[in-house]
Amino acid sequence: MKNRREFIKVTGTTIGGLVMIPQFLKAVPLSRYELYSGKENLENILVVIQLSGGNDGLNTFIPYADEAYYAIRGSLAIPKDQILKADSNMGWHPAMQGFSEIMQDGNLSVIQNVGYPNPDRSHFRSMEIWQTASGIDEYWNTGWLGRYLDASCKNKTDVLKGLNIDSVDSLAMQGNELHGIALQNPDLFERQIKGMNPIPNVVSENPNLDYVRKLAVSAFEGSDQIKVAIEKTASYKTLVYPESQLAKNLSWISRLIKGDLESKVYYTSFGGFDTHANQLNTHYTKLEQVSLAVKAFYDDLKSSGLNNRVTVMIFSEFGRRVTPNGSNGTDHGKAAPMFIIGGNNTGKIIGNTPDLINLNQGDLQFEYDFRSVYSTVIKQKLNTDPTLVQLSDFKILPIFN
Repeated sequence: MKNRREFIKVTGTTIGGLVMIPQFLKAVPLSRYELYSGKENLENILVVIQLSGGNDGLNTFIPYADEAYYAIRGSLAIPKDQILKADSNMGWHPAMQGFSEIMQDGNLSVIQNVGYPNPDRSHFRSMEIWQTASGIDEYWNTGWLGRYLDASCKNKTDVLKGLNIDSVDSLAMQGNELHGIALQNPDLFERQIKGMNPIPNVVSENPNLDYVRKLAVSAFEGSDQIKVAIEKTASYKTLVYPESQLAKNLSWISRLIKGDLESKVYYTSFGGFDTHANQLNTHYTKLEQVSLAVKAFYDDLKSSGLNNRVTVMIFSEFGRRVTPNGSNGTDHGKAAPMFIIGGNNTGKIIGNTPDLINLNQGDLQFEYDFRSVYSTVIKQKLNTDPTLVQLSDFKILPIFN
């Protein structure tokens, strides 16, 4: 018998394993949908988008009124006349037209200078800290969303409360119980599900066999519910999404939400933000893809009456250094902004304009602990006591109305 981890890698059917997208998620042309009424499930939903690689927050949401930005950033500075102004101090990168429009619509909040004490510039370790919400010297094997699912799911057989749609497994969704599945490889997943008969969830004297059987039962039940949700949306209409992997993932999430899938948390990621060299062109392309995808998702939710029910959280594992590195890029930094879209947020900029003079070893000082953002979302949007998710020590921020 293969060990648990190897089995998960092969099947990829639960949170904690390789992620797969079933073919039936692509089966219905988007242009055939009718408008969704938005009247079925009234629970709040969280969608988390991880920008992997360390997004340069300073060139995403820009302190254009501070001359120090232009003096320090030099050739990497975005010209003032190209910036999409949010207020008299801050503005969006020109590729972020979609975010600018959502903010003008009153549905995007920016939390400035987000980080944590004694930050780690390692991609792996920093992402682990963000996904588990641990301290710098703590090593946890459960994620903050996994713990939320453990705390909020009354029934241990609730296998679809969390859904990871991605090519990357997320520790954030890992809990002590199986309350979610992950989706990525269409052919393998479809073959497995089509040939799978219902499996009795019985207990034997072999713990490994029991665990494997539990995964298989979760896969069968979860995929069946997903298929029902997709079939339910056959008469709905969704807006056209741009051509990027993030946009495809968000379009699937939209369809599953409209199909009244029971999932309360959706997680996906988009990589390529490790801009050590040739940053201007690379960053423009990546930001434009994010902006177009998220704006399509936002417009889709808004037209379906779902905008206030669905909260979108966007983060990266760290920002970039304030000073360029000499290779037309920036190296791993520390604090950066986080973005909240929908969920009846205040639509405001929370926190101070980044201080480019009083730095922390060449990096922006953090003002808000990222776990305060998590705690706020857990309490105010997912209606769960942050103490149950090991987030009791972090204050609630004024993000939502």
